[in-house]
Amino acid sequence: MGGGEGMGPAQKTAKALGEALFHKETENPIRQIVIICGCNKSLVSTLESLEWKFLVKVRGFETIVAKWMGPCDCIIIKAGPGIIAEALIRGLPIILNDYISGHEKGNVPYVVDNRVGVFTRSSKETARIVTEWFRTKSDDMKRMSENALKLAQPEAVFGIVRDIHELALQREPSNFPYALTSSFTSLI
Repeated sequence: MGGGEGMGPAQKTAKALGEALFHKETENPIRQIVIICGCNKSLVSTLESLEWKFLVKVRGFETIVAKWMGPCDCIIIKAGPGIIAEALIRGLPIILNDYISGHEKGNVPYVVDNRVGVFTRSSKETARIVTEWFRTKSDDMKRMSENALKLAQPEAVFGIVRDIHELALQREPSNFPYALTSSFTSLI
């Protein structure tokens, strides 16, 4: 995934995975790939035009990412907090391949230090890690998945809404005239 804008090394990573996840001797795929490109229509078009040796599903912007996470064994993403939270809730081992300086940078040590994933900017390294997870290090994936589920906070959104509601009640004037709030159309 490259976030809503389809950022990062999605094309290089997809190509590297396409090579690494195909067993040349048996001519069978090790796994399948789903690539979510966000709003990046050029990336969708480019990836759809490639000749894949096995099933690769290329998607544009998705409003319900969870339905695509369901059948996944792991996820490769940039370090956006929302997608990390969704991956934790699903128990997906994470490979972070990029972050936006500033607000996403701190998410990298959070994922790595809590042993729910790894960080690399190299597409070839990403493909190597995924291949190892599927071939010889499935125990590593299982542990990361278990750690992710322990770290996940699927009910957090409800706490956030309650907190915002409480803050709004504390700041709302109790005797604000209805006429001032009912409509601004008379001012136009």
